[in-house]
This record gives sequence, structure tokens and C-alpha cells, in this order.
Amino acid sequence: MRTGILICCLIITFFSAAQEKCNLSFSKKEKIYAIDIKDIKCIAENSDKKNTLFFTFGVWCKPCRLHLPNAIQFSTENNVNFYVLLVEAEENEKTKEAIDYLKAIKDDIKIVILKDESYGVKRSEKNKKFVKEITPKEFENVDDYSKYILLNNKGEVVIVTNWKDNNGNDWRDDSEMIRKRILPLL
Repeated sequence: MRTGILICCLIITFFSAAQEKCNLSFSKKEKIYAIDIKDIKCIAENSDKKNTLFFTFGVWCKPCRLHLPNAIQFSTENNVNFYVLLVEAEENEKTKEAIDYLKAIKDDIKIVILKDESYGVKRSEKNKKFVKEITPKEFENVDDYSKYILLNNKGEVVIVTNWKDNNGNDWRDDSEMIRKRILPLL
């Protein structure tokens, strides 16, 4: 019980620090932060850890749901600051469903959502615009979900994965992709 309270206090402290330093604001409907690429980089720069990982997620996305446990395990085992990044519209019912789903898996999971004002409200267009903006030129820009976006503590994007990075493996299990593509970059 005390450990749970301590963990909650630490998360609140971090979010307060990030909110203050990065000037984050809550989404229109849910009590999660609505962010854009500038905020993502600021969160990484102000992290108490060497790396920050954002995992794009939609509750309707089967690969997202299947890969989420690997993303959580990877971030825990490798001391990576971890966020689940929702790509829904801020006031969409799927946003609430996603939050409930994520909290049922891990109560203290950090959840953020892309800002409607920066990326629009249509999921597909929102994701395309964000992926184009976040993906460095040396990586292929593939508009998909269940992406791992790794940043260092300088706010630099180290890698943005896509489904092709897991090619040749069972699509339901991305652990080999994590081991080969992300782990060496830590």
C-alpha cells in the first residue's frame, strides 16, 4: 500500500515538473495532457532518465493492444521514461475507452494525447501529420500505429519504428524488433 502511494506521489511530482517546465495543458475532456512535437521533445529533455519512449496506441488497434505489454516491460527493464500516446480526437469516446483499458492494465501508466489544435480531429489525418513531423529524414515515414518513438534527454528523436521493422517475425509479437532495433540505441 505504501509503495503504491509513493509511486503515485512520484508520478504526480514528475507530471507537475513536466507540466511546469513544458507548459503542458490538459486535453479538452480527459485529465491527460494534450501534446504536440514540441511538448514531446520538452518532456524528453526534462526527464530524469536518459531516454523517453512514446508508444502510439488506439484501443481499436489489435497490434497496439498486443504490443503494449512488451513496451511496458521494455521501458521498466531498461529504465526508460514511458508514455502511451493516444492518436484519437481529444473528445472522442475511443479516448475514454483507451484510458480505461490502459489503466486496467497498469494503474500508474502515463498517458498523453495528440493535440487536436495541432493535428486535427480525424484519426487518420492526425496520425499522418504527426508521423510526418516526428519521423527523422533517415527513417522511412510509414503511417501506422503501435509505433515506438525513442528520444534521448536532449529531446532528439533517436528512432521511430514502423511495421516493416518487425518484418519476418510474427506480427503479434514485436519483441525481436525491440531487441534488434531499439535496445542497441539505449
